[in-house]
Amino acid sequence: MASQSRRRGGPDELSQASLGFFRVWTAHLGRRYGLLQDLAKAPRGMTSIALALGRGHDASAVSAWCESAHGLGLLERDGPRFRLPPSRRRLLTDDTDEGYLAGQFSYLALRSLDYDGFDALFRRGALPKGVPRHLVEASAEATRWDHTAFLKILLPNVPTLRADLVRGARILDVGSGSGEWDLRMATQFRRSTFLAVDPNPEALRRARRNVAGAHLGGRVRFVRGTGEAMRFRDEFDVAYLGEVLYGTSSKARVLRNCHRALRPGGRIVIVEGLIDRRTNPRAGDHPLLYGFQLDFALQGARLLTPSEVRRLLRGAGFRRPQFLHAGGGLWFVVAGK
Repeated sequence: MASQSRRRGGPDELSQASLGFFRVWTAHLGRRYGLLQDLAKAPRGMTSIALALGRGHDASAVSAWCESAHGLGLLERDGPRFRLPPSRRRLLTDDTDEGYLAGQFSYLALRSLDYDGFDALFRRGALPKGVPRHLVEASAEATRWDHTAFLKILLPNVPTLRADLVRGARILDVGSGSGEWDLRMATQFRRSTFLAVDPNPEALRRARRNVAGAHLGGRVRFVRGTGEAMRFRDEFDVAYLGEVLYGTSSKARVLRNCHRALRPGGRIVIVEGLIDRRTNPRAGDHPLLYGFQLDFALQGARLLTPSEVRRLLRGAGFRRPQFLHAGGGLWFVVAGK
């Protein structure tokens, strides 16, 4: 393998791809089994044996993980002790930090477990039946950074929305998944109430488990349904769609139903990865977004463009859409009724 790399002229972008694959999986496994979290609490580092004993994991597996994480640049090493550098700590363990990356890594790792579906897609144009086994968990991991960006990027730029949430708003979460956004926002904004709608029974079970011990006084409720079938009218101050619109079967109908569900003066908040096809696909955040296009194809979906979202919002009756780029290709779109 080393000789092949030399023949290609050294570690160029393509030869680095295998390292990226293993970094993604090593970071995901470190978080999944609590190893990164324990190292984040130990500034002086820990031995692999101490890590294994602390979590009750197999010592040889943890040793292999430590060696891999060190070789891939995730950990530092001093003799037998492995240490998570402060710069890595915030990226890999702190989901309240704006630079947090580990959720994206876990999304990619978990979704790759469902990629056997590509065989039917390429050979027959057939999508997987039902919800892919790992999609709910993967989506929950990916969107944690979105929630931080909502609090730290969107709300400072839309202070009237923050004021509504502080004062007490009634919020409709369309496509809530496992309900992590609702739980985090209900904890942050104690006077607001949340009704979360999702069609996936497994996601709703996870959501109800998540909220059961949060002592929120019934301010968060989950119901089974789809955005296409909602029949609410003049009930909510905010409709929230967190990385949902791209995957809906009828985007126009979902947005019309959101418009009808809002009270006069209410607003919709859309969180989406948006792609600008007029720009160089290899510039800025675009390579990653185009990579996600393949993942979304397996879901029967694709990334939208800002102009498509603007057109859909206006068609549903929304006014004055505002677009705010949060970074990494993620956009917030806010529009009023």
